[in-house]
Amino acid sequence: MSETVYIIHQHLEERVRLVDALKGEPVIVKSYDSGEQFLHQVSSTSSGCVLVSVDLPGLRPLMVEIQRRSLALAVVVLGRDSEFTIAVELVRNGAFDFLEDPVSGGRLRSIVRRAVGTAI
Repeated sequence: MSETVYIIHQHLEERVRLVDALKGEPVIVKSYDSGEQFLHQVSSTSSGCVLVSVDLPGLRPLMVEIQRRSLALAVVVLGRDSEFTIAVELVRNGAFDFLEDPVSGGRLRSIVRRAVGTAI
């Protein structure tokens, strides 16, 4: 069974870019424009990886809810280097990793492989 990568980004063009970067990977990719939309559709048995923008409105409550539900999801936060302080806080609060955006397709695929492997 393939793992799922959930992309949560408020900008359509960024979601499309991330989906395109994961083409050819043995994962199912689903994308959402908000954390609320994702939380309404994800099940308690979901596993895999979440790619989320550091400037997503409601990111902190999303992280709290993922932990509260004990979802088997590794969260990878995407952001600019100027958002490093926020990224450190998020990693300390359960995020799997932080990637400086824009991220290369190769780097993204490598991190997703690692994240999916730890979420199982």
